[in-house]
Amino acid sequence: MRRALVVAALLISSIASAEPLPLDLAFSRRDVLRAQRAVLSPDGRWFAYEIRTPLVKTPDTAGEAEPRFLPSGVPAVLAGISLWVADTRTGERREVCASGVRCWRSSWSPDSRQLAYYSDAGGQPGLWLYDVASGRTHRLGHAIVKPKLWPGDEARWSPDGKTIYVPLAPPPKPVGAPPRSEAQSGPAPGVTVYRTREEPQASGPPPSSAAAMNRFFLSENNASLAAIDVSSGEARILVPYDAAEHPNDLRPSPDGRFIAYTTVAQAKDARDSTASFDIVVLPAGGGDPVLTVPEMEMSDDVPSPMSEFRWLPDSRRIVYIKDHALRIAGISVAPRTLAEGVDLPLLLTADGKGIVVAAEKKKRTYDFEDPDALVLVPVDGGAPRTINVAGRALIEDDDHVWQPSPGVLFVRGGDGTIDRVDLAGGGTTRVRDGKARFEAVAANGEGIIARYETNSVPADFYLFDRNFAIVRRLSVAEPRLENVQVGRMESFTTTIPGYDGKRVEVSTHVLLPAGAKAGDRLPAVVYFYSGMPFSLFANDFGGGAPSSIPVQIFATRGYAVLLCDVPLGPEGKAGNPMQEMTDAIVAQVHRAAALGYCDLGRMAILGHSYGGYSTAAVITQTHLFRAAIALDGLYDLGAQYGWMFAGGENDFSWAETGQGRMGTHLWADQRRYIDNSPYYQADKIRTPLLLIHGEKDGACPVIEAKKMFSALKRLDRDAELAIYAGEGHVTGRWAIANAVDAAQRMLDFLGRHLGK
Repeated sequence: MRRALVVAALLISSIASAEPLPLDLAFSRRDVLRAQRAVLSPDGRWFAYEIRTPLVKTPDTAGEAEPRFLPSGVPAVLAGISLWVADTRTGERREVCASGVRCWRSSWSPDSRQLAYYSDAGGQPGLWLYDVASGRTHRLGHAIVKPKLWPGDEARWSPDGKTIYVPLAPPPKPVGAPPRSEAQSGPAPGVTVYRTREEPQASGPPPSSAAAMNRFFLSENNASLAAIDVSSGEARILVPYDAAEHPNDLRPSPDGRFIAYTTVAQAKDARDSTASFDIVVLPAGGGDPVLTVPEMEMSDDVPSPMSEFRWLPDSRRIVYIKDHALRIAGISVAPRTLAEGVDLPLLLTADGKGIVVAAEKKKRTYDFEDPDALVLVPVDGGAPRTINVAGRALIEDDDHVWQPSPGVLFVRGGDGTIDRVDLAGGGTTRVRDGKARFEAVAANGEGIIARYETNSVPADFYLFDRNFAIVRRLSVAEPRLENVQVGRMESFTTTIPGYDGKRVEVSTHVLLPAGAKAGDRLPAVVYFYSGMPFSLFANDFGGGAPSSIPVQIFATRGYAVLLCDVPLGPEGKAGNPMQEMTDAIVAQVHRAAALGYCDLGRMAILGHSYGGYSTAAVITQTHLFRAAIALDGLYDLGAQYGWMFAGGENDFSWAETGQGRMGTHLWADQRRYIDNSPYYQADKIRTPLLLIHGEKDGACPVIEAKKMFSALKRLDRDAELAIYAGEGHVTGRWAIANAVDAAQRMLDFLGRHLGK
């Protein structure tokens, strides 16, 4: 949900004079998404990838504003998804499915002749096959698959290519109310009853406070695990959805004799955001489990629980990370520890004799950091060895690091640099410089395939040779960006006071209009999201679209855009986030002005969601800004306790142990809640504030914006509130007309208060 659209200014003349980016293009461009699946055939010839086209919604679109799943059962994030295949030798590209048909999560057969994928063509999601030679597609059997929000649910081929393993949807639950007794007469009462405590059960323990959360996990992830015969399409259930350990996704062993599956994660306490799952291994032909690894904690560092363990080549052992220890477990063999103080991601060396993991982070500034070092762990003995290179190892496939030579490893740094590591001597050599996003997805004998983009190059898949020179382009996600030009992106660092009083160095990236430079002292927009490093977007094409707002809608209209990193204290601890974020922002703005990027008298500040809260928070602490724009935020931390979601559920943990950073509940520290709520500090606001909110926002209810506006109205401050009917929390997913109107409203607001 946090990965959205990126845009840039269109080049419309031979002398490259840029005009403002059309707002409809800003919210409608196609992209190859980072979170989706791209795979290379075993013979290295064919590369399958996905392109997402944003849905063209209209303001009167019926239904839920932002459903997690479409009526067919397909995740809403996959609406507009299409599947493509490219020939790595020639660069020829083919669309697998007919235009407008959703196809996703591809997997190649062992002989590289067929591509298995999911599609809801015909109404319900099923398993389909694409024949490379003929270009024909067909549905395999009639089983209805259970699509998940994240990769990990993809079809898995048996080594002999005769069977495909998939998760299937549980049968639908009966609908309708139970029949009324004859004693009842007249219309049924229109009542919904909620209880803080469940009624005692006839037997067994009472439901835990996490019961509703666990029902949600089950509804989205529980599936029957099945083996589908490739020749007949018949499905055989391996693990039913209602097994004692509810199954989620599966992975066959390399020899195909066993199946490892993860159970649906369950939480023990609704006030704690952690949840755990089990890993279960059983014979592929069916039977009782032969290995269970209990209580694996869900991690935010990988997209799926399937990434938290790996089969070893012998097909009898798995390796996994639990409690920051790398462990190995075998069939009928007790687990043992291979290394302590390590973390995800977890990958195997090319020969399967070693394991590459990240060194455990002792202190994290953000939740989006690359490992500080890697650790190489021998599988069958030998001491772990630390590789002191920050970044992530380039991969050959889902399970293995890329090693074109046995004794080397390649590590991609956070800024797109790539280092070659000599595993024998430990030395490193820089083999690629430059600011870029280089996200390896697969490798063959010719080189490595990566999703690649820079501030001036749109994201697409490319084949690189072993020296990281581009061999050929494999995708063209958005042809309309072929002649796009953007302005310069520059960066600087600033020392700020940290939450604990220590000095912290942070990065600021400045996106300039085409032809602009330091010293021009432009009007500027500060864009940020507290607790998240916006430097992550510095190498996105055109500066990206953090929180779904494309920054080039401002840069192509003459504004400098400051992407600011704003560290905060740890979640779960009592903090003062309003003061912390203000200290970080003000220091970076003054530094940018001193370097000549912006005019200190014409500064605006902008944020979405928690960034909307942050925007309102900052302007209660400083009068530095001439204008502020807060989208879909929350402004009263205490009132958040009163929100009731569908089913009568609440999210108390957000403020106590999560992003709110209050460290305890409202009634234990009311002063901290009030001091960190912009609503109760509204009398300190002198900056004109534009509030934009979706009427059906399910994450931050629209009442928050109404309250904030009402407070400013009562205080006779300059404020504007725009509520968009039928829209949800993410502006980039709104109807095009509404997103364009919101963008134009922001531009008009900036023009009034900052000048042209």
